[in-house]
Amino acid sequence: MTRVAIGGKSKSLLSHLSGNTAPPKPTDEMYEQWEQDDLVVFSWLIQNIEPDLASNLTEFPMVKTLWDALVITYSSGKDKLQTFDLHVKASGIKQNGMSLENLWIIIKGVWEEIKRRDPNPMTCTTDIGTYNKIGSEQKLFQFLNALDQQYDTIKREILRLDPLPSSEGAYLAV
Repeated sequence: MTRVAIGGKSKSLLSHLSGNTAPPKPTDEMYEQWEQDDLVVFSWLIQNIEPDLASNLTEFPMVKTLWDALVITYSSGKDKLQTFDLHVKASGIKQNGMSLENLWIIIKGVWEEIKRRDPNPMTCTTDIGTYNKIGSEQKLFQFLNALDQQYDTIKREILRLDPLPSSEGAYLAV
């Protein structure tokens, strides 16, 4: 998301994250502009990090070194701890009075991140279908579990359906 935000403001600033171009030497006439751009990207990163963490990250000499540290620390798509945390988060989401629409957006966002990090590993058509059915049922249960008590009657009605609806179908019913 950070790459999208920075690229949306200026594609040329993405080079500060990728490191595709080396910074100019301090004596180069382009150095001042490069340093200013680097500081802009650096500030965007710092402003979008939890304040408790950000205070520990301000000593990096340039944004590329900060970015590399963040990538190593937080964004490994193969990190099973992160995948586990997402599953725990999805199971723990509760409506707690928020609008149904906001709940749906939040839970869908977590599911999409899980799907991105932990895609369906099956190759056989039958297995793919079975895997997707199990995942769909888990999402339905998570969604219904997240709903406030005022929806208990409709939750029971949904769970009596055969076949069970998708989480999207349940959301529409609620």
